[in-house]
Amino acid sequence: MRNSPALRAAVAIGSPLAVVAAMIPLRSRVENSNVALVTVVVVLLVAFALGRTGALVAAVAAAVSFDAFFTRPYYSLRITASADVETTVLLLVIGVLAGELVERARRSGTRAAASEAELQAVLERAELTAGAENSGELVGLAARELTRLLDLKACRYVSGAIPRSMPELRHNFIRVPADLDPSARTLVGLPVRVHGRLHGHFVLAFPETTAGTSLTADQRHAAVALADQVGVGLLRFRDR
Repeated sequence: MRNSPALRAAVAIGSPLAVVAAMIPLRSRVENSNVALVTVVVVLLVAFALGRTGALVAAVAAAVSFDAFFTRPYYSLRITASADVETTVLLLVIGVLAGELVERARRSGTRAAASEAELQAVLERAELTAGAENSGELVGLAARELTRLLDLKACRYVSGAIPRSMPELRHNFIRVPADLDPSARTLVGLPVRVHGRLHGHFVLAFPETTAGTSLTADQRHAAVALADQVGVGLLRFRDR
């Protein structure tokens, strides 16, 4: 398959399209979030088989298929529900993340073990927005995943803005207040935004007084992406 670009493209496009089309008869009985979760699994499998490019193509095909067959108005690329817009975008984001994780796992030389663990992590994060039954479960799943991902002592969600006296985790760096008390360097805030507006934040409790500065770039990006997915999920529950 690797030596046939046409076959690779056919698999990447056809797999999510076929799965989504097969679920059309269940459209009135299955929630869109569950359809999206099934489609995510297909994209992850394509990522594992075909790598970064295949995952991206599959993610686009999945998003278009989901849009055409499971968002109103049907059989068009228009979407009227904001929650469905967020789900469609999420399919694209997961495809990109899955492809990148598979490529890194392959380069590391431990493809079998590493790719399985990373793909499972992506799937668990996707379930935050597609599989959680309520906002409380969503936040709890996210807190446990952040604890595992960042090796935290504890993690909890708090409504409202991050205190200016608390370090803040961002994509490219940790904002550490100049006058931060050394004893407060174990707690870091991770903002959760809904439609770009701050909704709340996770309080990350690190085992050492590093203010999170020991995190790798990959850990920072993954944590912020997870917080963004929580924002998508909170929006979905708010729109119900």
